[in-house]
Amino acid sequence: MANKKHKPKARQPSNSKGGNVKATPLKNEEGAMIFSFKHLQLEHPKGKFCIKAKDGDYIFKVLSRLKDVSQQKASDLRQSGGKSLRAHTIDWSSTSEKDGFSHLNEQLQSVTPYQFQFSANEYGRIHGFFIENVFYAIWLDPGHELYP
Repeated sequence: MANKKHKPKARQPSNSKGGNVKATPLKNEEGAMIFSFKHLQLEHPKGKFCIKAKDGDYIFKVLSRLKDVSQQKASDLRQSGGKSLRAHTIDWSSTSEKDGFSHLNEQLQSVTPYQFQFSANEYGRIHGFFIENVFYAIWLDPGHELYP
């Protein structure tokens, strides 16, 4: 007789203390910024906005900065211009990408584009757009290639 492998049965959650944990949605703390990378373009057709060659220190610094910025209110960044971040809208006509975020659908292309810096010139900028308090990152620009 062949030796059959025993398949363990999935356990049913218990009703005892701590057995059933219900997930509760997190509430956004008074409009704090949220970052989305849903539309991040990692490979630009012209070879721009690439972080592939960057080392772990660069990635660490960028993520640390995004974490810090996420503590701010999105409305403050948009209204005050985020002076320490040099946040401002993008005027495509004065950039190296005259067609803007042309790879996005028409509706997203019509949203006002923004940029801000990660730190002084060393780490570059991030380009994207806001929808409410969510900043959709489109390009990471370590070489300042949008405004050469």
